[in-house]
Amino acid sequence: MKRVRTNGIAISVLALAGCVTLGIGSANAGCVNKAAQATAESAASAKWFAMETMVQSVSWGLWPAYLADGSVPGYSVRNKRYKCSSDGIAVTCKGQATFCSK
Repeated sequence: MKRVRTNGIAISVLALAGCVTLGIGSANAGCVNKAAQATAESAASAKWFAMETMVQSVSWGLWPAYLADGSVPGYSVRNKRYKCSSDGIAVTCKGQATFCSK
């Protein structure tokens, strides 16, 4: 049987690289990206309905609070983006947002 010598520095560097990689993955583990589309009589209403749909897709348990006061308890909402267009009668908005658990 051969004996293999290892370099302690190389092992430490590999262990550190593994920890950094795992740390990056876990930082994003509590976030989800959601998207929705809604049509209403105004851009403000269409955005509200699109966000309502995104909130529901995260968890139906969040829906009552969103209806009551627009909050999303236990989550921070980041990177909200909307692209709206009007056809002369109604406005359609496509929305995206990132929901991160607190």
